[in-house]
Amino acid sequence: MAHPDGLMLGDLYRGLRAQFEAAGVPEPEVSARRIAAEASGRDAAEVALAPQTPMTVRMVAHADAMAARRVAGEPLQYVLGSWGFRKLDLATDLRALIPRPETEVVAGIAIDWLQSTVRRRRLAEVNVVDLGTGCGAIALSIAHEVPQARVYATDSSADALSLAAANMAGLGSAATRVSLHQGSWFEALEGLHVGNDCVTELRFRRLDLIVSNPPYVADGEVLSAEIDDWEPHGALYAGPDGLDAVRTIVRDARIWLAPGGLLVLEIATAQASAVAAMAVARGYEEVRIERDLAGLDRALVASRPRSEPDASTIDQAAERLRAGEFIVAPTDTLCGVMARYADTAAVARVCDAKERPHSEPMPILVSGLEQADELVELSPQARALAQRHWPGGLTLVARRRGGLDPLHGRETLGVRAPALGWLRWLIDEVGPVTGTSANRHGDETPASAVEAAAGLATLPGIGCIIFGTASGGTASTVVDVTGDQPVVLRTGAVAEESLEFAEFPEESDA
Repeated sequence: MAHPDGLMLGDLYRGLRAQFEAAGVPEPEVSARRIAAEASGRDAAEVALAPQTPMTVRMVAHADAMAARRVAGEPLQYVLGSWGFRKLDLATDLRALIPRPETEVVAGIAIDWLQSTVRRRRLAEVNVVDLGTGCGAIALSIAHEVPQARVYATDSSADALSLAAANMAGLGSAATRVSLHQGSWFEALEGLHVGNDCVTELRFRRLDLIVSNPPYVADGEVLSAEIDDWEPHGALYAGPDGLDAVRTIVRDARIWLAPGGLLVLEIATAQASAVAAMAVARGYEEVRIERDLAGLDRALVASRPRSEPDASTIDQAAERLRAGEFIVAPTDTLCGVMARYADTAAVARVCDAKERPHSEPMPILVSGLEQADELVELSPQARALAQRHWPGGLTLVARRRGGLDPLHGRETLGVRAPALGWLRWLIDEVGPVTGTSANRHGDETPASAVEAAAGLATLPGIGCIIFGTASGGTASTVVDVTGDQPVVLRTGAVAEESLEFAEFPEESDA
């Protein structure tokens, strides 16, 4: 840097830019402008508007110190010590990830939904959790922009929470609606009270929104040195496929959210289809992927269904199924009797309760394609068919993996992902289950789960009844996908004209 005597702001900027260009610093103009502004106490725009502003020795020394850090590879946001995020100016340092534009998009999705929900439902308060808050960017933005929001911000890192606490101090009165909690994901909220109620006792059903920018980089993935050398690895990397944290959040948020509550989750672009399928299999509804400002897939948005059995009922049903019993419950068509397909003895008891021969196969319900792939062989065309019509009224008959079925002795299975979110949630917990009607063989199936259970043959096996009445929807369309083209075995809920196999290019030997 030139001697400070007579140095002007424009000179400082040009000297910094030349230094950064020579050192190969990315976007040298941005770094030069921001560091010149920080050193001079001016706004970044004033670097261009007031280039004749005199610089003091102290200002130049401060600029030189920051420039040396930037040339050494330290991110500009850390060098400056603060960075803008939506309407806030946040302290930034090595304790937490740098707040980025894509995360602003995630925060915006959450804020827009909260503001709309507050207006539509005239709510005085909404309860929000920001998992892995880091410097507090999402949590504090929500508190600042949604006056009705009570925000619980969690992080496993005490250092990150201390930085978030520093940022809270500059939030003003909105900070009184934010609290910080240390721990791994939802464990940080154990014993948390919402209003006058203990969330633990309520099974966490008072949370209107859960939002997170979790780690989602795969172990071993090569990041730029500016990221990998400086930002905290615990906030970046998440297992072999980068989805360890995402899986935990998608799985557990299903319990913590209130009916109708929303999950908003930042993800990597390449993970979009896998994460969306994960949410569908877990029984969320209105699952979609939102894009960031660059047009890249960036956020999972999914809601908990408004009407479904409570978490304790799902827990009880899962426990009974794991114990080898079967359950009776209303489905999206008829009342069904369900046992874990992996438990051959339990499936046999279902046949006995229905007075149905063991040699007759019954459909199997799966939470989604991942479970289906473990049971049957699906061609790319069959998978595309499932992706178009699952969850819903399509049963695919495909070759069973692992040889003949141990009970009915056939080489094929019929598999379907049911439309009801709570049922996919249950199946996601325990694995595939039988999807047969809860009636004696040849009899009508009562709409009421209680009446259906009473009509089954009396024998040990009914673990529990999920009360309710089946909707009586149209039975599923059954399609054989074992051949080169689909063959409709039974018409039903899915129109036959929509069942053409998708075209895939032939593999080339070249």
